[in-house]
Amino acid sequence: MITFNRSQVIGAEFPDEDTVKFNGIQVDHIYSMEINMEVRLADGEILAIEGLMKRYTNFVCPQAMHVLQNAVGMSLRDEGWDRSIMKEIGRMGCEHFAEIIIECGRSLDQACLSRAMWQALESDPGLDQAAYMERWLE
Repeated sequence: MITFNRSQVIGAEFPDEDTVKFNGIQVDHIYSMEINMEVRLADGEILAIEGLMKRYTNFVCPQAMHVLQNAVGMSLRDEGWDRSIMKEIGRMGCEHFAEIIIECGRSLDQACLSRAMWQALESDPGLDQAAYMERWLE
């Protein structure tokens, strides 16, 4: 029996009030890729990005590293941002990197919710978290 497993893990941290730093990892039995990027919270603009190819299939893969810098200046809040990432980063460079960036972008709102809830809990430890989340989603 042939089996396949691919995992993606996205982490976010907030080094200051204006920025979120994402770390995204995609691993399967062939590839192991990692993205580190900084995003401005106000508009979702990618400020900096770094990619690591830990495991890949052929000599062409590392040639895609320079294409990653095309993501700097793109906004994760623009209409069709995910298609732009796939076109500019995926097709012109590495689709695995593009997939990780897209998943980081999809995690932006959830990361902001998590930070806001953390801040609310610091000021009110008895906060009703379920009610807080319902208000957030309204």
